[in-house]
Parts: sequence; structure tokens; C-alpha cells
Amino acid sequence: MKQQQVYNLKEFAAKYQLKDIFGAYAAHIHTDVLNGSVLRDMASERTLFYKILLVKSGSVKFEVVQGTESAEDEEHQLTASDLLVVSPKHVYKFTDISEDFEAECVFVDEEISNDLVYHLSDDKLKAALDIIHMIRDIVRHQHIYKVEMIQSMVNVLKLLVSELPYDNLLSTRDLRHKKNVYEIFLHLLYRNFKSERQIRFYADKLNVSSAYLSRMIKEISGTTVNDHITSLLYKEICNLLKLSDMTMGEIADYLHFNDQSALTNFFKTRAGMTPLAYRNQCN
Repeated sequence: MKQQQVYNLKEFAAKYQLKDIFGAYAAHIHTDVLNGSVLRDMASERTLFYKILLVKSGSVKFEVVQGTESAEDEEHQLTASDLLVVSPKHVYKFTDISEDFEAECVFVDEEISNDLVYHLSDDKLKAALDIIHMIRDIVRHQHIYKVEMIQSMVNVLKLLVSELPYDNLLSTRDLRHKKNVYEIFLHLLYRNFKSERQIRFYADKLNVSSAYLSRMIKEISGTTVNDHITSLLYKEICNLLKLSDMTMGEIADYLHFNDQSALTNFFKTRAGMTPLAYRNQCN
């Protein structure tokens, strides 16, 4: 079997006749349904650089065909305001490009992030488009400090991606790397445990099945998802009892218990005493 060629950015640009390119470091293209076949071909190539795709309108389906570690991978869909980052270790297959599809692409020979898809808010979408257009404009025109300017804008792009909240994460190919799943799960848990206590909520956020998440968390940490949730909840109740003057009813409402009795039963099972007795003991 013939081994697939791995392209650096300069070789890639030559093959696809990219015009907006700076050396082997950065390039920009605008794509729509009219050149969708070119987009499909580009996505299927093995490369040494990162690809960033920002969908402006329409939709396109994709799946990972090389580099994934799991048989669980399935087809996903990108829609308007979705940002896709593709690392060199993965090859994607694009299908079903809609008639109104339009996107901006930036290729960068510098590490951006793990493979992921984010849905951007209006503010983040504008910021991402501004950065991508700035990279495009710098690549197109002569500047005395062209290298420094492009590097600066790439760093801004990396910063924007790194600061995107996990709440907006739609899917990530590195979720199959269990440590990454666990770290993102903890991040989501710390932000949502007060109101969200069902494993399905966290599994949906991570784009994995509840069974997969449950099995993986147990394997990595030795404890269950429910153990993590109840532990945080118990510690939060203890802190509120010690450090606040909230009533039991207020604490129950704040932590989304059905009523004060449910809070008392939950706490008593773990502390061996009522919340009020615990508060009196701490004072």
C-alpha cells in the first residue's frame, strides 16, 4: 500500500495553488460550496501544520478517518459560528456541504490546540473573524515587520482559542484521550455541580455516551461520577453552614434540592448529623 504523503505548508499551497500564503508559516483561504470539492480534498490530506476552519454560514458534516483512537467516532456537523481546529495528527473527511456554506480557513505551522470544535458567541465570532482577516491582510501585503506581525496575530488566535469556555465545546477528537476527558469533566463539574447532578448532562457536554464517561471516570480516578458530584456538594454545604448565615431553606434553594428535607437527608447520610447540628458544632 502506498504511504500517504505528508505536506508542509509550502508544498500544500503549491498543490492547491493557494495565493494568500507567507512562506511555510501561514496561509488563508475563503471557501464556499463552489469549491467544496477542494475543501474535501484538503481535509483528507496529511499535513505538518494546523488547520482552523470558521463557518460563517451553512453547514458541513465531518468525521475523523485517521488518527482517532476510538471506534466510537461518528459523523458530526459544523454549522454557522462553529470553529474547528485540526491538528497534524488527524485526517478529516468532509461530506454534505450545504448550498449556503461559507467559511474562512487559516493554516498555521505552529501549535494551536488539541483537535476541537467550538460554537462561538457573537462576540467571539467577531473577534475570531477579525483575527483571521488580519492574518489574511498581513499575508497579502508587504510589511517591514511581516514576520513579527503574523506571529503576533497567530499568538492572539491561540489566546482566543485557549480562553474559549469549555461550556461551548461541541466535540474534540482528543476526548478519546482519557486524561483530557477527565480534566474537562472536572472543569465542567466545578462550574455546574450546584445545579446539574445527572451524568447525562456532563456526557452531553463532552460529546460522549453516559456509559463511556462513567467507565472512564471510574478507571482514571477510582471513584464514580456520582461520588465526584456528591463530594463537591457535601463540601459546599459544609462551607455554607460554617461561613454563611443562610438558612437551611436558602441553602436548599441555592443548591437546587427539592426542599429542605432533601438537603437534610443528603447531609445527614454523609455527616452522621443534621446540618443544624453541624453548624452549631462549628460555632
